[in-house]
Amino acid sequence: MAEAKTTGVPVEVVSLRGEASEVFATPDGRLQAREYLRPVWTRVDGGWKRTDTDLTATSEGTVAPEASTVDLEFSGGGEGPLVRMKRAGRELSLTWPTPLPKPEVAGPVATYPSVLPDVDLRMTAQQDGFTQLLVVKSAEADAAPTIRTPFGIRAKATDRAVRITPVMTRTATTSRAGPAAEAVSPPAHRQ
Repeated sequence: MAEAKTTGVPVEVVSLRGEASEVFATPDGRLQAREYLRPVWTRVDGGWKRTDTDLTATSEGTVAPEASTVDLEFSGGGEGPLVRMKRAGRELSLTWPTPLPKPEVAGPVATYPSVLPDVDLRMTAQQDGFTQLLVVKSAEADAAPTIRTPFGIRAKATDRAVRITPVMTRTATTSRAGPAAEAVSPPAHRQ
């Protein structure tokens, strides 16, 4: 409070910081809270660091966000889990039914090309989790039985409190450059 009064500008009270909140002492002696819808801070080695979802390669051959509130890794290609996420002693992993190609990484997005004929799998790191999306690039791929029915993503959780619900959503988009592309969020099945 003294620093805010002396400088005439709000000063953050770091001891009151949370993953999705900041508290500032104002020059007039009040406290001002800022609340965010998503986490903006995460604990790293006992200190606070801004969340950063840009993906980088790890020493284990996976890709992971620079700083998120969960321990998150996407496959670097090949066998094994497509995604692994841990927090507070709980773990969730999803495994694709076939070996994955090496992902194309851009910012927080890992795109696995041609996981099915004319279908890419797009995984996006978020501050507190991830999203998965199938990008269907042709009418033929959209008509294929593998895209219309659950096709074998396997889910595994270390805690019964983790609930896995099979849901598939579809979003069609169009482009001046070509035919409609469709994005499908694939369901997961408990393993």
